[in-house]
Order: sequence, then C-alpha cells, then structure tokens
Amino acid sequence: MKLQASLAVFCAVLCGAPAASSQPAQPERIVVQYVEPTDPAHKALYEVAKDNQVLERVRELLVPIRWPRTLQLVLKGCDGESNAFYENAVVTVCYEYLDDIWRAANSPRRPPAISREDAVAGPVLDVFLHEAGHALFDLLKIPLLGREEDAADQVAAYFVLQLPKEVRRRLILGAAHSYGSELKVRSARDLYRPRLEVGRHVIFSDEHGTSAQRLYNLLCLAYGSDKGLFADVVQKGYLPEERAEICEDEYRQVDYAYRTLIAPHVSR
Repeated sequence: MKLQASLAVFCAVLCGAPAASSQPAQPERIVVQYVEPTDPAHKALYEVAKDNQVLERVRELLVPIRWPRTLQLVLKGCDGESNAFYENAVVTVCYEYLDDIWRAANSPRRPPAISREDAVAGPVLDVFLHEAGHALFDLLKIPLLGREEDAADQVAAYFVLQLPKEVRRRLILGAAHSYGSELKVRSARDLYRPRLEVGRHVIFSDEHGTSAQRLYNLLCLAYGSDKGLFADVVQKGYLPEERAEICEDEYRQVDYAYRTLIAPHVSR
C-alpha cells in the first residue's frame, strides 16, 4: 500500500463527512499552505498531501467556526524535527511528523484489525485537530481548568466523534494505533505486561500526558460517546472495564464544555 492510497482514503473520508453548518462558509478565514520541502526525502509527502488536498479537507471541518482572525494551516519541513505546533494563529505540522506516521502505519506491529489507510488518516487528522484546539483556546479566549494539552486532545477527539459512525470509528482506531505504536503494542495483552521503566522522574514534567494516558483517554471518550460502536475496545481489553464504567460521564463533560464554550462561536 502506497502513501498515495492512504492519503486518498483520508481525502475520501473527509469529503464524505457532512458539513457542520448549513450557512455559507468563509474559507478566507482559514488559509492553507504547502511549503515545498528542502529535504528531497519529503518531496513525495509534499506532492501526495497537496494532490489529495489534505489541508483543504481539514479546513472544511474547521471553517464553520467564526475565527476572529485568519487561521493558517501549514505543512512544512522542520529541519529534521518531528513536530507539530500552534503559534500566533498558525497551525504547523512538519513533514517529519507525517513521515513518522507513515512509518508507524507500515510497522509489522500494527494490529491486523487496523488498516494501513486508517493508521495514516487517523493520526494525521488528530494532529491537525489537536493543534486547532490550541488555536480555539487562544483566539476565542476559551477558559481552561487543567492541562491545555489534555484539553486539546479532547477537542480533537470530540470533533472526530461528531462524524458519521463508519468514519469516526476508523479515524479513532487509527489515531489510537499511533499511540499504541509508540508503546510497541500489538495486542491488548501488551498493555497488561509489566513494562514501565522510569529512568528519571523528570520525564513526567512534560506538558503532554504519556502515550499510554493519551491512548486510554482517547478510547474512553470514544466508548463513552457510543458504547455500541466501540464495545470491542472493552471486550478485547484495550480499555479496562474499571475505566470504561465512567467513560460515558467523561464524554458528557467534554460535550457540555464544547456546547457551553465553543458551540456559541460556530455558525449554525
């Protein structure tokens, strides 16, 4: 399976998603930019992403928001650093980050139940929506109680969970695989093996949660949003039953926060 096919699926999935608003969109409030890479190794990523209009598909999900200033979505090379970040109304995702996603999707540790296409499309959309969450908090002056990175994860998951059932399941599981790949997880059994090795406690000072925490938080929100659609993540042991018991409440909290703080800024 080539990268072209995987990002074509990404485009097809998002092109088939319903618009969040019936009102005329204002695409000029969100501009996209594909910066031609200086690293020849990223040339294919640049061409495939541009040909499949990856940034335009993300823009379609975000354009119903009444952004107070123009938001930029940028794909660029970052001098060898695998990163994604938000700053001053600009969401940037690095080609190096996309390359890591592609490599993880092709890993022999990828569970057979998750397709290579979804293992690319899920985390690609997740990272853009996560950084767009930071943009929401900043530009709309959304108050936060807790870590901003956790809130951005919740916003990204919430956006995906509003998509049609067949779409959101594929994208959520694809994003979950990205975290699982960092943990070298191939099956649920791997999550229960004693593997945690803490070299220095200072590693927990990072503003992001650990990959394991982010994995469980994502699966919990998904299960809490639709217990039937995501029942197998509990049945197969990917989400412990003890956590699953409160996931519906966790999703309701996020849903209430979105409807109270963000929905008033969305065109209806």
